[in-house]
Amino acid sequence: MDLSSRLRAIVKSGPPKPTRELTYEPDTGRYEATIDLSQLAAVLGGSPVETPFGRCLIVDRRYEADRWHGSIQIGQCEVDDLNALRILDPALTVSLCDRGQTPVVGLRTFPRTVFIDLETTGLSGGAGTVAFLVGCGFFDLGAFQVRQFLLTSYASERALLWAVAEFFKDADLIVTYNGKSFDVPVMETRWLFHRLQMPLDGVPHFDMVHPARRLWRPRAAATEMDEGGCRLGTLERTLFEVNRVGDVGGFEVPARFFRFLRSGDPRPLEAVLEHNRFDLVSLAAVMARAVDLVRSGHLACRDCGEALALGRVYERAAADDRIGGRERVFVQAGSCYQRGAESRATDIRAEALYRLALWHRRERRFAEAAAIWREVLDLTEPRGVRRMTGMRALRRFAAEALAIHHEHRDRDLDSARELALFALEEAEADGRMADGVRHRLARLNRKIAKKTDAQLLWS
Repeated sequence: MDLSSRLRAIVKSGPPKPTRELTYEPDTGRYEATIDLSQLAAVLGGSPVETPFGRCLIVDRRYEADRWHGSIQIGQCEVDDLNALRILDPALTVSLCDRGQTPVVGLRTFPRTVFIDLETTGLSGGAGTVAFLVGCGFFDLGAFQVRQFLLTSYASERALLWAVAEFFKDADLIVTYNGKSFDVPVMETRWLFHRLQMPLDGVPHFDMVHPARRLWRPRAAATEMDEGGCRLGTLERTLFEVNRVGDVGGFEVPARFFRFLRSGDPRPLEAVLEHNRFDLVSLAAVMARAVDLVRSGHLACRDCGEALALGRVYERAAADDRIGGRERVFVQAGSCYQRGAESRATDIRAEALYRLALWHRRERRFAEAAAIWREVLDLTEPRGVRRMTGMRALRRFAAEALAIHHEHRDRDLDSARELALFALEEAEADGRMADGVRHRLARLNRKIAKKTDAQLLWS
C-alpha cells in the first residue's frame, strides 16, 4: 500500500481522536499578514468569500457562446456525447458504474462537467507543492464560466481548500489535462494534509492528455518541434490557431506568486490568472475536437494522418468489453484506415495499409488482406535499403502474412516458401530472432518434398 492509500484509509476510518493538531504557517514576508483582501479583489476583479476557516478570494470570468477562441467558438466547445468520451477512454464507463449510475446508450452530457487546471508552486509534487490557483470551468447556458480560487497566503490555504471542496460537491465529471498524474494527486495531498474530506473520490475523471497523444502527437511534434509533442499550448496552436499575446510562461508562474507574497502587489498575478483561464478554454476546445472526431469518423479528419490515429482509437475501444456497439466501432476503424491509406506520406500509408490488412483478416476477408499485404511489400523499401526500421518491420510482417496465406489458403507452397525465405533474410539482416520463420520454412520444405514424391510416384 502506497502512502496516498494509507492516508486515505486513515481519513476514511472516521473522525480522529481529539489531539493537539500541529500546524505550520510559514513566514513568507512582512506583507502577507497585512494584505487587504478587499483591495486585492478590486485589483484582480474578484470577490472575497467567507468560509469556516477564514476568507479566500474567488475570481469569476464568463466567455459567451459567440466568442472566438482561435478558429473555434466557445459554444462549439460544449460536449454533448458521453458515448464518444467512452470510446476515447473506455475506463470511464467503469467509473460511472462505480458511482451507482447505469450507463444508457445515447445519454447526453452530465448535469455538471467541471474542467480543472492548477497553477502550483512547483512541478515536483509531494507535500511541499502547493496549488496557489485552482481554476475551474463549466458550461452554463452555452457560455463557458471560469471560477478561480486564489491563495493569498499560506495561512489561508485551508479556507481555499474548503471553498474548492464545496464547489466540487455537485460535480458529476471532472476533465483535466494530465490531471491523473499531477493535478488531482496535488489536491488530494493538500486535502489530506489539512484533514479535510476529499470531494473527488468516486467522481468520474476524464484525462484528455492520453487521447490527445493518441490523436495528435505526431502532428504537434512536427509542428512545434516539441519532444513530448502534446503540450496543451502546442495543441491550441496546431488545432485552433490560437496565438496568445503577452502570455506568461509556465516556468515563470511560481516566481510571480512568490513575488506577490513578498511584496503584496497583486499585479504580477493578473497574467497568471489569464494564463490559467486560457488553459481551461483550450482544454474544453481540445476535448470538443476529439469528441467531434469520434462522433463523425473519418469524414471529420483534416488529413490522412489524423484518420490513421482515429482508426487506432476506434480499434482500441472495439477491443474493450466495456464499450457498447463494438462491431460498429470496429467498422469505423476500417473506414479510417482506408482514408489513411490514401496518404502521400509513405510512413502513414504503409501503417494504414498494415492495419487495414489486419482489419480485413479479422473480418475473414482473406483475399482482400492478401492483396493489401502485396501492396505493403511494393510500397516499403526494397531489400538492401536500411533507412527506416518501421518500414523494414512492416515489410517483414507482410511477407510472413503472405506466406501464411499462400500456405494455408491458396495452397501455393512454392510462393509461400519464397516469401518465408524473404522474411528470414530480412529478420537476419536486422539481427532479430526468426525461430518462427525457420520453423515455417522447415515445414514448407517438408510439404514440398512430400508433394514432389507423390507426383513422382503417380508419374
